[in-house]
Amino acid sequence: MRYLLATVLLFGAILSSYSQKDPVKFGEIPMEDLQMTTYAPDTSAAAVILADFGEARISPFQGKMLFERHTRIKILKPEGTSWADVEVMLYHNGSADENITNLKAVTYNLENGKIVKTEISKDAVFLEKFNKNYNIKKFTLPNVKVGSVIEYSYKHNSDFLANFPNWQFQHKIPTRLTEYRAFIPSFFVMERYMQGYLAPQYDTKNVPQGSYEDKRHRWVIENVPAFKPEPYMTSESDYVSKINFALAYINFPGEPSREIMGTWKRLVGTFMGSEAFGKAITGNNFLKKKVEELTAGVTEPEKKLQIIFDYVKNTLKWNEICDTEAYQLKDVFEKKIGSSGDINIALASMLDKAGFVVDPILLSTREHGFIRTQVPMESQINYVVCSVMLNGKRIFLDATEPFIPLNILPERCLNGQGILILSNEKTFEWINLEAMSKAKTVVNSDLALSASGELTGKVSFTRDGYDAHRSRKKFAEGQEAYTKSLVGSRSWEISKSDFQTMDQINTAVKEVHEVTIADHASVAGDLIYVNPWMGFNITDNPFKIDNRLYPVDFGSPFERSILTKITIPEGYAVEEVPANKIFALPNGMGRYVCSINVLGNTISCTSMLIVNKALFLQAEYPILREFYTQFIAKQGEQIVLKKK
Repeated sequence: MRYLLATVLLFGAILSSYSQKDPVKFGEIPMEDLQMTTYAPDTSAAAVILADFGEARISPFQGKMLFERHTRIKILKPEGTSWADVEVMLYHNGSADENITNLKAVTYNLENGKIVKTEISKDAVFLEKFNKNYNIKKFTLPNVKVGSVIEYSYKHNSDFLANFPNWQFQHKIPTRLTEYRAFIPSFFVMERYMQGYLAPQYDTKNVPQGSYEDKRHRWVIENVPAFKPEPYMTSESDYVSKINFALAYINFPGEPSREIMGTWKRLVGTFMGSEAFGKAITGNNFLKKKVEELTAGVTEPEKKLQIIFDYVKNTLKWNEICDTEAYQLKDVFEKKIGSSGDINIALASMLDKAGFVVDPILLSTREHGFIRTQVPMESQINYVVCSVMLNGKRIFLDATEPFIPLNILPERCLNGQGILILSNEKTFEWINLEAMSKAKTVVNSDLALSASGELTGKVSFTRDGYDAHRSRKKFAEGQEAYTKSLVGSRSWEISKSDFQTMDQINTAVKEVHEVTIADHASVAGDLIYVNPWMGFNITDNPFKIDNRLYPVDFGSPFERSILTKITIPEGYAVEEVPANKIFALPNGMGRYVCSINVLGNTISCTSMLIVNKALFLQAEYPILREFYTQFIAKQGEQIVLKKK
């Protein structure tokens, strides 16, 4: 090791000699960029990243990592000014913290033909806590408006060599030039993988550094199109063009190889041995008294499970922070608020005190991105839920949502695979995190139509599964707000509402509204036109593009049924009704049924959309798109009445 330390000065000298010229220089703004009013390759862009340059390097002897970034952006539309708000995630563990130095941030405006610079002030920079291991450094560039060019650069210093910076080539606005350089000493075995559909120019060079080689990598892409999110997709971080790094080993000569990335098995072992995870579940004995109090006289395991689950979710409020660990559960119960880790580890600990074998499940939420199983990194995980075996069946529990029943995970957890930790066997297995319930809504209307086109009667809703959860969550904000969101832009007058089962979590939501609808039917001479689906039909196909790059992920299977009975006005007869029709997806993946029947002065209408799978791959997209096209067109057809 002494020999290696003696080469540190040589390392610095040689490394600097191989440094390339930066693609842009801070403060040198071309006049044509300041005069730009639209970006020719994408005239719809609200802003364009003119240059985004990053360089990361490891100092092997100091155990330090330095990442430098320089970004320049042109603001083209009012909504583009949001790019002046910058956030940098900073990791911390114990007394060690990542930090930002050498921050420069300047806004350039063209005023009377001259460039006016406005530099950032110190009070525009602040640090905000994100969760137990991350803070966010935030800063906002000043005097930003349409036409501005903003520019910032900083150095990101870290002692955590395993957190080698990834690089995102693609963003929600186009990028004219993006370049990333990584200097990685040969002591460090770094796994890396590309994602997305853009291929950067790449070159690499091994630079001798005396006792070792420095591996120099460079990736460049010009004229990167904006990333366009598509309907029903998970986190954009799963699909944007990006390069990801994971430090696998450190191999100093003469020393044993140090495994950094390790394996999922080792990572699970670390979690189970942690004071904030495994030991927090088996510890926190102050909870034992409360468990005994709650379950006194209760012998059935099912009832015990329900009682403890209800207690935790009704006692502790989720602060919207996703986390895997819990700290100081006494404080959490005193404050009655905590992260997802705090709440679900508290639930696991109480279940443990009640005699249940708790098998935690580590996962990544949909917003965080799916887990790549080939890269065993803790950073891929941001959430934990509980599970227990009961009567030979695995029961899933998440106490962060007060309106979700037992054995239903929140939709944010339905994201590919999770890590099921089998506590008794001290091992783990991968488990598919799929919806345990459909999202189901039935709209049932019984209405009388007048000659003036007014509809009066009752509209009832029955919502189950994830639709029931969304409904209860909205209702908790207040009945008035709930009713307004239900009506939306429709011209409904609701005279009376009955909410029957909002407080019964294990049942479907049922609600009935007495309504007068003035603008749904249209009168033209002797004819009345009416769409029987009461505005609950889908009118716009979310799948417009011919070819889709990403899977369609609905989250859960779903059903949408609209049942309508219309009593026609006296003196009118049915002139035309849409033909009955069934559209089906192959292999039972879904179907749509339209059925309209006339009996006397009553028209009975049924529209039923059933989608039996949550995930459609890119190859299945064309048939899904055509299915939507067909049933949406069918739902747009109207009933025609004619005066006798």
